[in-house]
Amino acid sequence: MLLAALVAIVSAAAGFSLWKLRHEGPPAMTAALRILPEPRIIADFELVDQDGRPFALERLRGRWSLLLFGYSYCPDVCPSALFDLQQVHEALSGDGRQAVPYQVVFVSVDPERDTPERLKEYAAYFHPDFLAVTGSDEQLAPMTLQVGVAYRIEPHEPGSLSYAVDHSAGIMLIDPQARLHGVFPAPHDPQAIIQDLRRLLN
Repeated sequence: MLLAALVAIVSAAAGFSLWKLRHEGPPAMTAALRILPEPRIIADFELVDQDGRPFALERLRGRWSLLLFGYSYCPDVCPSALFDLQQVHEALSGDGRQAVPYQVVFVSVDPERDTPERLKEYAAYFHPDFLAVTGSDEQLAPMTLQVGVAYRIEPHEPGSLSYAVDHSAGIMLIDPQARLHGVFPAPHDPQAIIQDLRRLLN
């Protein structure tokens, strides 16, 4: 019941945030990025990455971060978005920078199936630099609520590998102060994302 209530709250928050962004519209200087009127502070959280190491708010500081929420068994939205981010990463890596000053983080909202080992293989399939993290529902809910991401896991028998997960498809942009800066709403346009990120990184 608590998880259902949290999902309902997340859905309402996500809906309001996206409504506000749509009605305010993107600033004139962005091709796809919807920037929040004020960066949103994110409280600390505890997840685990694909190598089994803790992943907390501190690992979002010091660089821009692109957060995509989903799950590795996703049949279409997640692999499509990760392929788009692969194109973005390859384009920006070819700009002559020794180190790209941002990171791509895939956040799985399906911890039952997405173990760190599976996530490591899944993320590396798209790019070896991509991070993948997850956590229990109790750990994920506070984080997703803060960034306005909604998700719902289809009821299923314990141990089943065949069930769907509904989730928000936007790519969340976190600034180097670990605050929510804006969102790239779906459907994604890799060239528009590249254009906006080049402006930010330059």
